[in-house]
Amino acid sequence: MVVTTIEVIDKKKKKITFESGRTLFLYNSEVRKYHVSEGQAIDPSDYEDLIAAVNKRAKLKAMDLLKRSDKTEQELRTKLKTSNFSEEAVNVALDYVMSYGYIDDERYASNYIRTKKKSKSKRAIEFDLSAKGVDRETIANCMEEEFKYEDETEAIKKLIRKKVNNLDCLEEDKKQKLIASICRKGFSFEKVRTAFRELEENFDDEY
Repeated sequence: MVVTTIEVIDKKKKKITFESGRTLFLYNSEVRKYHVSEGQAIDPSDYEDLIAAVNKRAKLKAMDLLKRSDKTEQELRTKLKTSNFSEEAVNVALDYVMSYGYIDDERYASNYIRTKKKSKSKRAIEFDLSAKGVDRETIANCMEEEFKYEDETEAIKKLIRKKVNNLDCLEEDKKQKLIASICRKGFSFEKVRTAFRELEENFDDEY
């Protein structure tokens, strides 16, 4: 396999492109060890050794990232790419962690909804999960399951209680500002007004 270009990435790594179009991000020590140079062919066994080494690094990096926090497939893919792993190495790493169930977008979505549903609207949660790369069908199924017995009005009431100690003494301008801030979280104006009304009607019980 002939090396077509060698590009310096940083002080430790180089991007090696082969005639096949495949790229490998190698440490300088590997470049020296395997005598990788532009325009020169690399021994087939050495080529396979380098691919195996890079794939192993990608798997270890993926595991390390998942130890820090749960991630969607898209989030992990992006993280690995920014860590200078080629598309091929990223796919190998993703296949590896997914085979052990370390990545599961459905599980991630359910956990995220369960954690956020008391402080965010359905619309805001859907937007967040979509931005994280979770597909619409998975989001819809998880939303239906997690919100099966939930009322968004209760989540809004919780936000109000956090901001207001004495609802009876809340000035109108501050009330409107609070309503606006809650609406910006994705809750509808009508549901926010309903939550306020219910809290005001049951003030003695709520506070």
